[in-house]
Amino acid sequence: MKLRVHPFFIAFLFVCTLLGGVGRYLIAFLAVFLHECAHYALARIAGARGLSITLMPYGASLTLSEDVPHVGAILLAGPISNLCIASFCLAISWLVPELYGYLEGFLAANIHIALLNLLPAYPLDGGRLLRRVLDRRWTKVLTEGMTLLLGGTATTLFFFGGMTNYTLLTFGIFMTTYFFAFSVRRSHRCPSDAPLWSLVSTDREGRIRSVRVTEGGRILFRLSPSEVTALVLKCDRDIPVLDAACREGLLPRPHRKKREFSMRTRK
Repeated sequence: MKLRVHPFFIAFLFVCTLLGGVGRYLIAFLAVFLHECAHYALARIAGARGLSITLMPYGASLTLSEDVPHVGAILLAGPISNLCIASFCLAISWLVPELYGYLEGFLAANIHIALLNLLPAYPLDGGRLLRRVLDRRWTKVLTEGMTLLLGGTATTLFFFGGMTNYTLLTFGIFMTTYFFAFSVRRSHRCPSDAPLWSLVSTDREGRIRSVRVTEGGRILFRLSPSEVTALVLKCDRDIPVLDAACREGLLPRPHRKKREFSMRTRK
């Protein structure tokens, strides 16, 4: 198993130590780490290679370097492992009641992490599983909306709800940041004299992004993903972006006549 440590993990651990919340954070982190280990174990059984676990401020993250079969089972392995660990802690506490005080925090952390990961929010296990089972547009909207809702709720509860739990704050910041970093579609900037093939840029899910064509630092016009696709399919991939847009009638009128005159002059 390849184990990596993100620099922010050390920094956040140091901050938690200063603020006095390191105990609860480490308990929650251990539950998340075991969660990722369950993903790792089942992925290896399924034949995946090149796996690595990265220790992040919000817990741990498993990186898959290739597509593997039985992804649904791999996604469910994490929450199921947390529920199994919680059941084991509960059984031990029932047999030896004196140990309940020591296991209570770990028991609660495993239950919370299992239930949280089953929510239909991306990139939690529930959101990933829902997108895989139902490959529909509304599932993406639902999972992205839940991501923002969970992030905003967790952050609000920490600052205004009196819940001074730094694990909750970390989760809220992670989910909110993830939404704005990957769910909100950003347009791609492309110089007007760049070759046409440079128009194509995709987001994390492989969707073609819209384009802002610039000249001299200012935006000349914008192209939607469908217009980008049409241009790339119809025109020579090496001609300038502005020429291709002019030929296909996508250039706004203020610039079209000037560009057509420039193209005739070059010929």
